[in-house]
Amino acid sequence: MQIRRAAAADADDIFAMLERLATSYEPERNAFASSFAAMVKSRDVALFVADSGGTLAGYVMAVQFRTLFANGVVVQIEELFVEEAKRSAGTGRALVAAVVEWARQRGAVEVTVPTRLAGAYYERLGFERTAEYYHAVLAQV
Repeated sequence: MQIRRAAAADADDIFAMLERLATSYEPERNAFASSFAAMVKSRDVALFVADSGGTLAGYVMAVQFRTLFANGVVVQIEELFVEEAKRSAGTGRALVAAVVEWARQRGAVEVTVPTRLAGAYYERLGFERTAEYYHAVLAQV
């Protein structure tokens, strides 16, 4: 299993995984294509895949941003997906570790993850619960 930066050629496989990940949203292919192309090129986005002999087993997407409250850069994991057949084999752990290393290289002060379903998983990886997460869908406000 190799953890590597996502490439343009990974778009179809990542979109297929995203369709299985998304529970609150319905992914739209055109919006995905635009965002994916920008993310692959961005220095502020970590988009890693777990490549198992040319077949993708999972992906993680995280963003970095400056904060005032944390006294520096924070990296936030926004999406993590591992194919069911590859779960409990260290794939997710390796993807998260790649983000943590990416964050360290950028001098980030912390890595965060908003989740309502996977808290126990992240706690096993050493994360601590610190807050609840709220959002306002702008099309409805």
